[in-house]
Amino acid sequence: MTASTSGAGAATFRSLERPKRLPDEIADQITERIEAGALTPGDRLPTEAALCREFGVGRSAIREAIAKLRQEGLVETRQGIGAFVTADPKTSAFRIDVERLRTIEDLRQILELRMEMEVAGAAMAARRRTRNQLAELEAAFVTLRARLQEGVSAIAEQQEFHRVLARATNNPHFSDFIQFVGGRIAASLEAEQRHAPRDRAAAPSLLAEHAAILEAVRVGDPDQARRAVWNHLLRSADRLGLRGLQGWEESRMTLIGDTTIPACAAADPTPRPPKFTPPEWACDCHAHIFGPAGTYPYTPHRTYTPPDASLEQYRHMLKTLGISRAVIVQPSVYGTDNRATIDAVKAGGPNFRGVVVVDENIPERELEEMHAAGVRGVRINLLFKSGIEVSDVRRLAQRIAPFGWHLQMLIDVSEFADLRATMGELPVDTVFDHMGHMPTSIGTDHPGFQEMLTLLKDGRSWVKLSGAYRITTQTHPPYSDVAPYAKAIIAANPERVLWATDWPHPYVNVPMPNDGDLLDMLFDWAPDQATRDRILADNPAKLYGFDV
Repeated sequence: MTASTSGAGAATFRSLERPKRLPDEIADQITERIEAGALTPGDRLPTEAALCREFGVGRSAIREAIAKLRQEGLVETRQGIGAFVTADPKTSAFRIDVERLRTIEDLRQILELRMEMEVAGAAMAARRRTRNQLAELEAAFVTLRARLQEGVSAIAEQQEFHRVLARATNNPHFSDFIQFVGGRIAASLEAEQRHAPRDRAAAPSLLAEHAAILEAVRVGDPDQARRAVWNHLLRSADRLGLRGLQGWEESRMTLIGDTTIPACAAADPTPRPPKFTPPEWACDCHAHIFGPAGTYPYTPHRTYTPPDASLEQYRHMLKTLGISRAVIVQPSVYGTDNRATIDAVKAGGPNFRGVVVVDENIPERELEEMHAAGVRGVRINLLFKSGIEVSDVRRLAQRIAPFGWHLQMLIDVSEFADLRATMGELPVDTVFDHMGHMPTSIGTDHPGFQEMLTLLKDGRSWVKLSGAYRITTQTHPPYSDVAPYAKAIIAANPERVLWATDWPHPYVNVPMPNDGDLLDMLFDWAPDQATRDRILADNPAKLYGFDV
């Protein structure tokens, strides 16, 4: 091939590998030369004709490859002269190659980038769009709708809709940035199509999501626009099997400027009996009591508003399932005002226990009063509570250790580094909510999940078999994709496993489950009665201090 002006590119390129797209492989090979220093800043690339001969392809493939390199900031073209390596390609290049998006984790990272970028852009567009830009967005939507109704993926049309939306921000820098990553967004959409099962029923949802974005921009409501884009990207995550990602719930929109506090559905009022008889002293280890709001007002900074869920309703559910003991857990909507939780525990009598939310500065006298009332643990949020550090967790653990309490962790084990080292060094036991709250699509081999299992085996932690609907990719029980996780937890150490309803199931984005169905799932996960009885009765008695 023809050498560059510096002679750095004289080595031959490799033969092309098919069926990979030719322009992508050509761009990849040139990129490798640049990153290895064989082509240095300022070097001129071989001529178009020379590259055609070297790779054995036509001019269109070479031109597309050069365009891709130019978009990635690796090369620049000079009219009539050729293409040159940019002055600082290591800092200017930003690449997301669709061919490298092999795993769910890769796609998760792309969606996180889109989440933070596109939500803010939608709000700007809602405030600043012109009539002409609104007309362009409407036209892009009409085209998208037509393509979706034809039964195609409409990736180009989706990309065009978001490109027009970016222009409507009327911030040239923001618009340019969106244009720059536009190809990467397309890569995300292509990968979404590759990873997600083809489902024609998804087209109406996709159309409705874009219609909501359009309507928010039309009425000029930035909060509505933020929520609409947030919802669209959440549903994209759902289609990829990423339901349950921590920090991605619809309710988190209240943390980024949305003034609407969403309401959540009520629990199924007609629970059905399970298909097996629970043992005497079976315990539901995770439930909440809400309201009445006039007596127990919710914090104004809450992320959802629940309907009343009274102690009487809860007891009716327990009686139907054949469960006699319960653990009431402080929900986030009350902050550190634990009155509703503690009052429910007191009213429940000796067969009820409580888990509260406190900070490390709580007076010793209050801890003593809570213990006398039946409190046996503190719930701590390592995901949504801004600014909390592991050192804070350790100080809180030291405060509660003299009472024999535990720390109940709201945590996605797939996102927490050094889980075993951190939790294993605490002076109290830890309890993981909702099976570690890790999306089932990630797989049981994930290091975070395996570290949680090791903590179980070490006898330092407990795990609740609860909240299956929060981590599944499915919409209705028995949530079969959760079974491998539940069974792995039980196999790790059946003496450290608990079961819970998570009643009244606050703010779930799947159809409301029946609590009888949830208990039946345990029968499938633990068909051995002795193991099931241990999970339902013996283990809770040990952790929460119930009389045997």
